[in-house]
Amino acid sequence: MKTIVVGDMHQKQHPILPIVDNAIRFLGARRVVLLGDYCDDYSPNRDTTDAKKLLEGLEFQADWIDRTRGRGIQVDALLGNHDMQYLIERQGPGTNLNCIIPAQRLLAQMNVRMAAAVDGWLATHAGLTSQFADIVLEIDVEAESFGEPSYSADSLAAQLNATFDHALSEMFEHGNDEELLLFNLCGPGRGGISIPGPLWASTSELTVLGMPHLNQIVGHTPVYSARELEEQGFRGERFIACDTFSTDFDFRPLGDGSILLADDETHEMRAVTPEEVDCEWAGAC
Repeated sequence: MKTIVVGDMHQKQHPILPIVDNAIRFLGARRVVLLGDYCDDYSPNRDTTDAKKLLEGLEFQADWIDRTRGRGIQVDALLGNHDMQYLIERQGPGTNLNCIIPAQRLLAQMNVRMAAAVDGWLATHAGLTSQFADIVLEIDVEAESFGEPSYSADSLAAQLNATFDHALSEMFEHGNDEELLLFNLCGPGRGGISIPGPLWASTSELTVLGMPHLNQIVGHTPVYSARELEEQGFRGERFIACDTFSTDFDFRPLGDGSILLADDETHEMRAVTPEEVDCEWAGAC
């Protein structure tokens, strides 16, 4: 099966999802993994208080996911740090607190998840660190560092999703958000004072603190093209970054709008540009 992995959209659903549609058609993909950050615009110069624009983007995306799943295409919509602020109802960078309830409803309609496995690679918004796994997933990473680990991308994705689902139900059913807040932990690499969680880890934190023997796919940090990072983990862990849709303070695109194609038959992972699937990317919303 061929899988398309799409980086952070930040309210650019209208120009980005047609690229994904064409990629599905041109490349014969049967699965799409969205890496989160559907809410809010990355650039602080944008009008992040525009509730209408935010909700129109989320509604467009939720309807697109429903239609795409209806065509038999698997869609994994992962949660990003910007999206999490609407679930926990707290102000973050660009959060529009007037949109909490409708944003929660639309994220629920998408059935947002925390992680997905893609051909043996773990996909999350920002990356799973050993510190987070030690505390939240109760995995003895030190013991797993040498030899063949007992975990895999599939088992870690399943555990992350189960833990997230339980935390989400605790908040909505009992008003207890303590477990959910653990997923929002932010380390020094992104200006926090805690451990780097899977929604906030920087690529520098990931290469130093990543899970031993685990290859990972992430968004969160802008790159020019969907590509493998030159830096590797201490045990040879590899990382692919996919956030190619962000813009700078002058609205200019930082990336080429490429997406990642993973083929589990050939085990090839490569960037696919919009031009390859007969589309254009100018960074416009």
